[in-house]
Amino acid sequence: MAMLFLAFLTVRFSRSLLEWGHTKVLAVNIIFPLVLVLAITPFDPVLALALFATAAAPTAAVAPAITGFLHREVAFVTTAVLLTSPIVALILPLTLPWVAGREASVAVLEVAGPVLSLIFIPLGLSYALRKFSPAAIAWIQRFSGISFLLFLSNVFIASAAASAFISQTGRDTHWKVMEIALAIAALCLFQFRFGEWLGRPDKTIETGMALGRKNTMFGIWLALTFIHPMAAMGPIFYILYQNLYYSWQLYMVRRDG
Repeated sequence: MAMLFLAFLTVRFSRSLLEWGHTKVLAVNIIFPLVLVLAITPFDPVLALALFATAAAPTAAVAPAITGFLHREVAFVTTAVLLTSPIVALILPLTLPWVAGREASVAVLEVAGPVLSLIFIPLGLSYALRKFSPAAIAWIQRFSGISFLLFLSNVFIASAAASAFISQTGRDTHWKVMEIALAIAALCLFQFRFGEWLGRPDKTIETGMALGRKNTMFGIWLALTFIHPMAAMGPIFYILYQNLYYSWQLYMVRRDG
C-alpha cells in the first residue's frame, strides 16, 4: 500500500491514460491462464494449477514504483494495476470452481475484497491529499526513495517464506517442485517478452511490466485458499524469476544511461 500510495501521488488520472495496450494486457491476463489449464491438465494437473495461480494474478502493486526506477512511464503501469486488479478479482470467482474442481461457489467479495482494499485505500488517500494539501505531497515526495527499500524488504520476506516452504516439503515432492520451477521460469520469460511485443514501440518496457510483473502475494493466497498447496509453488518461484528479470532490466538501463 505504501509503495502504491507513493506511485499514485505522481499520477493524475484521466480517461486519456487508458490505452489499447491496457486492453491487450487485460485480455491476456484473463484468457491465457485458462488456456494453460486446458492444455496442461490432461498431462499434469498439479503443474497446470501452479501455472494458473501464477498467470491469473493481476499486475503487481509494486510495478509502478519499479517502473519509475527504470525511468519509464509510471502512469501506464499504474493504469494497468487499476484495471487488472479489480477485473481479475471479479472474474476469478466465476472460473475458480471449474479450475480447482470445486462444486461450491466462491464468493466474489472473498476474492475481490482484499485486492480492492489494497488498490483503493492508497488511491483514496492520494486523491484526498492532492485535493486538500498539495504542499504535503511535495514534502512526501522528497522521501520517494523509500519505495526501493520497501521493495527490497518485500522481496526478502517473500524469498524467506519461499525458502521455508521448500525446506518443509517432503523429499517425494522435490521432483515436482523442480518441474514447477522450470515451467514458471519459462512462463515468466514469456509474459515479459510477450508483453513487450504487444506494446507500442515507445511502450515496450511498460507493457511488458504490466503483463509480466505479477502480484505474487495474491497468487500465493489464491493457491493456498482456493486451489492446492503445491500450486503456491508457482507464484513463489515467480518471485525469484521476475526479480531476476527486473535486475537485468535495471542493469541495462544503468549501462546505457
